[in-house]
Amino acid sequence: MDADSTKSPAIQGDILDILGNRRSQPRLTSPGPSRDDIDTIINSALHVPDHHRLSPWRVVAVEDNQRDKLAVLWSEYATTVSNDVTKLKTKAARAPLILICIASPIEHPKVPRSEQLVTAGIAAYSMLLAANGLGYQGYWRTGKLAYDPKVLSALGLTDEESIVGYLYLGSGAENERPQPEGPTSQDKLSYLE
Repeated sequence: MDADSTKSPAIQGDILDILGNRRSQPRLTSPGPSRDDIDTIINSALHVPDHHRLSPWRVVAVEDNQRDKLAVLWSEYATTVSNDVTKLKTKAARAPLILICIASPIEHPKVPRSEQLVTAGIAAYSMLLAANGLGYQGYWRTGKLAYDPKVLSALGLTDEESIVGYLYLGSGAENERPQPEGPTSQDKLSYLE
């Protein structure tokens, strides 16, 4: 059996390369992920660390033709940002696909809400990495539109749910901006002595 025969046929690319080179790409164009790609992206998140396999998250996909609808929803319900529909349509048009990643905690005697929120965050990151593995670019946003209670309600979230982030996904634009230098592993690592 050759080394490549054990790789998933849907997700291409070396995982360490994807992890080591992933960068937020705010300039996104079409095409965005297809519905089959979206299914692959969501499936990647089904395998994240998850105490008692609660899967305390869900996703609302906003495809290209629904972005204006999202902008109108934002403008009608947001109380913490400008309700200028034109500006909000620009925000919604940043990418051909937006995945609204939602933490959906479940009451459980052994799994506190904090652990479930971490699982939802890991699921969102897994989706972003899967999109990169499929050849797409993206970035994760939160901001006031992720925390505004009226927006959350209009999107159908329950009182227990929260938005982990908006994942904007699409194809990378030609003029990718250079990434600033960040910390190294030695900046973040210590050993217990």
